[in-house]
This record gives sequence, structure tokens and C-alpha cells, in this order.
Amino acid sequence: MGLDIGTTGCKAVALDVSGRVRGTAYAAYPLLTDASGRAEQDPRALWEAICKTLRDLSGLAPHVAGLALGGAMHSLLPLGEDNEPLAYALTWADSRAETTLPTLRQETDEAALYRSTGCPLETPYHPARLRWLQEAQPELFERTRTFVALKDFFALRLCGVLATDVGLASTTGLLDLHTTRWHDPALALAGVTAGQLPTLAEPTAQLGTLSAAAAAETGLEAGLPIFSGSSDGGLANLGSGVIRPGETILTLGTSGAVRQVADAPQLGADRLTWCYLLESGRYFAGGAINNGGLTLEWLRRTLYGELPKDAGYNRLLADAAAATIDNDLIFLPYLTGERTPHWNAGLRASVFGLGEHHTRADLARSALEGVAFCLADVFDLLGRSDQPVQLTGGVARAPFWAQLITDTLGVPTELNRVADASALGAALLAQVALSWTTLEDASARAEAGARTPLAPDPERHALLERKRARAQTLLRATGALAP
Repeated sequence: MGLDIGTTGCKAVALDVSGRVRGTAYAAYPLLTDASGRAEQDPRALWEAICKTLRDLSGLAPHVAGLALGGAMHSLLPLGEDNEPLAYALTWADSRAETTLPTLRQETDEAALYRSTGCPLETPYHPARLRWLQEAQPELFERTRTFVALKDFFALRLCGVLATDVGLASTTGLLDLHTTRWHDPALALAGVTAGQLPTLAEPTAQLGTLSAAAAAETGLEAGLPIFSGSSDGGLANLGSGVIRPGETILTLGTSGAVRQVADAPQLGADRLTWCYLLESGRYFAGGAINNGGLTLEWLRRTLYGELPKDAGYNRLLADAAAATIDNDLIFLPYLTGERTPHWNAGLRASVFGLGEHHTRADLARSALEGVAFCLADVFDLLGRSDQPVQLTGGVARAPFWAQLITDTLGVPTELNRVADASALGAALLAQVALSWTTLEDASARAEAGARTPLAPDPERHALLERKRARAQTLLRATGALAP
């Protein structure tokens, strides 16, 4: 079984020895935001959702051989001496640490830090976040015994062992990619020691077994092996069959990302991209955007709020598909700032060219185009492969949006309809940990799933490229970016 603990919900997938999905479950929880840039999660709400998700699959309990965990990158949760949370967890979307960046950049060699950790010195990463906590909430910082990721806290709740895998650790900005140890200069910059962080483990490591208390809450059987797992991004690669060097995957969920597999650290000279580990010796480089499905949800809530949620999504996508491509609207979808390539938490969304004749269908289409433009900005930073880009996540259930992204990128893609790439990847990793299969064979099994090839339309690509160039010009004109 694989459990993926995401930004707005957790998903579980049960996978039998032949690779067939035997059950899935999902539970949602809120992301707590406000105008200050706060974006936090309540660990209690997440634990309740995790228990519900696992209980929904508890009918399989006598047959479950192992459980591996996946989790969203960049979360930060302070624990006290009793290993209980002292506050809510910061998520990747929390931008308040931006205030620390000028000072941090004066105190370190950014290029050297990036070469070692694979992470730019930016707000999602722990050096900025830990420094911000130290300055903004000094009492909380002093009371904290250990700083952990949410995934690792829930592993602790399940089996009583606190550790983090090198894959998720590589997304903190505190791990040396080359040695897979905590990086002393990054720790010093953040103001913590290795003793204030979890011990490091490989993704396939067994942390322990399900405790009796956790078994009572989840409906699973006590003694179930619990495996460390990895980041949601790394596991999405595995669950989509994308682990060979040069292969590229585009995932669109609440946020979005483009990731390319490499057999060595792949670092950009301009430090705009990142490079993380799936496991020791296996890397993936890329970039993430803040506003993917989050933009779709904002549109649904704002423009289609009179409809039930699912009906609102369906109508929105149908309207966008019916709107003309030459509606002359440009939507910059920076509702919560942006990561790659702009690394600017202060960016905000704008609509240009809006006239009395435009409809909500035009707005819907232009917003989806705007997200596609953001993903293309990331894609352009990576070396192009001769293999189709795999499209995963929510976009796999939205054929119009998938074709729009394909036309924007201008390269062949494949719609990769896995049950849930990250949760499936976690389940496959559990099978590897149980010695049922190898990582390569698990990837090949995932690759054999349903894939629909999509080809870009040259005329639409040319038109979208002109609109994307105009969007970049407008973004620079706002003063948010340097010319």
C-alpha cells in the first residue's frame, strides 16, 4: 500500500503482487492561508484524514504486506521534547520567509550552496524558513526539539520511529546531494544542527512496524511494516514509469512541476532550477510552479460558484474548450507568487486586454493558457528529450487542458492515466522494499499502464508562442521582473 500526503488531501493505493490496483481512497483537508503569505496545515486535520483514508481500505488489512509513505515537498513542522507539534506546519506555498533572503544572501556563497544542495536560496527551502522562524517566532524556535517534514511526522505516528528519507531531505536545501548527508554550511546558515533534524534513511528502509495504537485508528493490522518512502515528486516519477535519464514528466495538481531524470546532479548555471534525489545515485531536475490546479479551483469558486463543485469544474473546462484561441486575453496566474523561473513570492495575478465583449468562458480559457505558459517557462530550462513528455495528475482527467499544454510546449506528450502517480509510486516502492520487484521492473510495470499519445498542432503552437511572448512582455512591464 502507498499513502501520499499532499497539499489539499491524502490518497492511498493498494497494489497487488501482479501490479493490479486493488483499492484507492482519498480524504481532503484545508490549506490555511491569508494575505500575509501564510500557507499552513493543521497536523491534527491531516492525521484524521490519513486515518480515514486507511480505514477506507481496511478491508484489505489481513493481506497488506507493507506501507510506504509519500509527502509534499518543503513542509516544516516544529516538534517539542515529547515529539508533539508545537505549531501548524509551513507548506511549500508559505512565502513569509522572503524577508530573510537579502540577509542570507549576504552571509553565504549562493553558487556554492546550490552546487552542494541542488536547491536555490529561495523561500520554499529550509535555510530561509528556519531563519524566518528564528526571527519571527523566537520562543517557538527555542522550544523546538526537532524540525521535521509532515510525512516523517506521520511515519512517527504510525510506527514510533522518526527519520526522513534522502529523497525528501534533498528538497529541504539542507542535504548535500553528493554525500547524502546534512550539509554543514546550509545548517549553519539556517541556524540549526544535525541533531535538530531527523536521522537519514533510504526510501526503501523499513522504519518500524505499525503500532497497536495506530492500528486501532487506521483499521490496519499491528505489526505492518512501515517504509520511509520519498517525496511526492520522486514517487510520481516512479508511479508514471519515468526513472530513466532524459525522460521528462509534467505533473499538474494543486501546483505543477516539470521534472527530468538524470544520472548525475543536473544544475543550471542561472540557479533557476532545482535537483533532487529519488534515491541515492538517482536524480531528477526541474522546476515547480505555484499556481496549477489552484488556478482552476479559484476560477471555479469565483466564476462558477453557483454550480456544485464537480459540475462547476466540468462547465469551466467545457467553456474554456469552446472559447476561441484568439480571444486576445492574457491571464498571468500568479495568485500565490511564483517559484521557477521567477522566484518571486510577491507576484500577483493580472488579466490584460479585458473588454466588455469577453465572457467567463474567455477568462477560463486564458487562465488555463496562463498556467500552460508557466509550465512552458520551466520546460524551456531543461534539455529537450526525444521521448514524449508524460502528463500526469489532474490534467490527465482534463483532455482539453492536456492538449492545450501539448500545443503550448510544441512537443509530443502522453496522457498518463495512473490511479494516482505519487500514491502508486509509494506502493511500488513498498514492493521494492519487500523484495517483490526491482525499481526498474516496478517502473516498467507502471509504464505499461494506459497512455494516450498527443501531438502538438503547429498552427496553435505558433499562436500560443506569440501569446506567451506577450505575457512575458506584460509581466516585465508590471515592474515585477527585471527587463
